[in-house]
Formats: sequence, structure tokens, C-alpha cells
Amino acid sequence: MKTIFKMLAMGCILMTVAACEKHDFFDENTITGAVGPENYWTIESAAVKAGESMNFVGQYYSTKAEIDHSEVWYDLHMKEDKLVSCALIKSFTHSYTSSILEQQRVLQTIQSYPHSQDLWEDSLRAYVLRASFPVSGTLAPVAWTNPKDTVGFAKNLKAYFGESFAADFKASVSEKINTNPLNYAAYMEVLKGLSLLDTATLNWMTDSTFDKNSNTWKKHFKQNDSIWSATLLDTIGTRIFDTMRIDRWRDPETRKWVYDTVYYTDTMYYTKPHLDSVKYVYPDIEKRVTALWNDSVEFIDLILGSDGYAIEFNRSFLINAEMRVYDEHGTYSRTDAKEISIL
Repeated sequence: MKTIFKMLAMGCILMTVAACEKHDFFDENTITGAVGPENYWTIESAAVKAGESMNFVGQYYSTKAEIDHSEVWYDLHMKEDKLVSCALIKSFTHSYTSSILEQQRVLQTIQSYPHSQDLWEDSLRAYVLRASFPVSGTLAPVAWTNPKDTVGFAKNLKAYFGESFAADFKASVSEKINTNPLNYAAYMEVLKGLSLLDTATLNWMTDSTFDKNSNTWKKHFKQNDSIWSATLLDTIGTRIFDTMRIDRWRDPETRKWVYDTVYYTDTMYYTKPHLDSVKYVYPDIEKRVTALWNDSVEFIDLILGSDGYAIEFNRSFLINAEMRVYDEHGTYSRTDAKEISIL
């Protein structure tokens, strides 16, 4: 009987140990070395306006040593998004995009809070700190999006995109438009959109070739031009047509009208100027339109769209904040980090 009792007692002890191993949270997260105070916090919001303060509530206690003070720490990250599109040309898509997120400042102390026994709350069996920490007014977001005019344009472009961006952007578009042969559709959008050439000249520059694959005529810049004689004519055909003449008089006996119709024919000749020669004109066209592209098309022309200039710049900041509680020996514990957007 004693043996059975001992075995039952041993079983209860083992079950108790197993239960502790399963539910003891602290045992699963054993920390070697000095252990700081236990702490926890909540913040008022996930966003705060630049120049204002973020309210928070912190709870902490310690069974190891006296608590000395608390601190709020945070780092700083900057996010920049850029987008520029070539709105003038729609026959192909060309845009510049950039998105970066980089750390501007490592974790550092922002504000310190002295400990006081008056912070103790029996209902929570913890010290409760209700306070706030500041956010600099210099961290306000910056947005320059689809400006409608050019006021401050050059200044903002240089500040947000750099000195050489405009030239670099046009050069990247040039690679798509100055192909061999020239990109006819894109050039026409530029020449017509900026009114760089009159309609008659644009029509003269245009030729077309039948594409069997698509069963359509494909327009392109003219390769050859026909030179016509100013004095010689070629007959290209004739047309024979009838001319009708009607004579009318009254019959003396019946007094009725009598008609006499006579038909005769005539010939009309169709002529055209005599083809004098054929001239290879593509190099001249290429030279003329590329000169206009180089000298008369600016970066600002390329990005002008129906909703303003197709350029966007957005800069914003965010912080990762945490609360630390220190005991009298300088040992501290830290809460989880809270990501906070700055508005």
C-alpha cells in the first residue's frame, strides 16, 4: 500500500513539473546575467505631427532592485519617393522612379523621466508613468507633386533631384527617339505637340510602307523625294466624252415642238509634270529634326501633361520609439519598438 502511495505522489510531482515547464513564460525566455525591471507601454497613436508630442502610458516594476528612472529612445528614418514621366510622348512609356528608406539617426535618448513612488497603482500592482515625448518640427513631410506652373520649378528641381537630372532625363529619352531609323511616331508627337514645324513640312517628310504582317500602311520619315520638271509634261491618259446639242422648232401643220438632236465626241488629255530625278532626302530630314530636338526641346517640355508637369517628390520621416526603465545599478529593460509616422 505504501508503495502505491509513493508512486501516486511521485506521479503528482512529475505532472506539476510538466505543467510548470509548459506554462512558465519566464522560463521559456530565460535571460542570463542581470535582469532589469519589467516594463510595458502603449502610445497614443501611430502618427504624430512634426513639432508636437506623443503621449504614452508606461507600466513597470522590479523585484530585484530599486528603480531609478525611465527614458524614451528613438531612431530616425527618412523615406523619399520620386516619379518623373515623359508625358509629351505617348507612343512609348518612359519614366524615372526612385524610392529609398534610409536611417538618418541611430537610437538615442530623447527624454528622461525621474522615478517616483507616487506613480504606484495598487490596482495594477505596478508603477504607471503617463507622459509624452517631443518630435522635432524640422521633420515635417515635403511634397512637390504635379505643379501647375513653373514658379520655383528650377529651384525645387535642383533641390530634390540634383543639378544634372534634367539633362540626364532628356538623354535617356533620346536613346528611345533617336533610333536607326528615327522613331517617327515619337518625333511627330514632339514636333506637332510643340509646334516646331508647320503641317505642310510634316506632310512632306512623311512616307508610308505597306506591312503585310499587320495588313496596314506604316508611316515613317521619307527616304526619297521625286523631283518634277517645271517645264516638261507627261500624258498619263485620255478621256473621250459626248457633247449633246438639241435644236427645237414647231411643225407648221401640227404646231407641235420638234426636237433634232446631234451628237458629237471630244477628247480630253490628262498630263503631269515630267519626273526629272529621285533624290535621297532622309539624311536631310534626320539632320533637321534632330537639330530641333537638341536645340528646341527642353526637359520641362517633355514632362508637361494634361494635369500639370508630370513630376513628383515626396519626403517623409518615421521613428522607432521604445521605453527603457533603469534600476539603481544601471540595469535596464526595454519595451517593444513602436513605429510612428511623422505628419
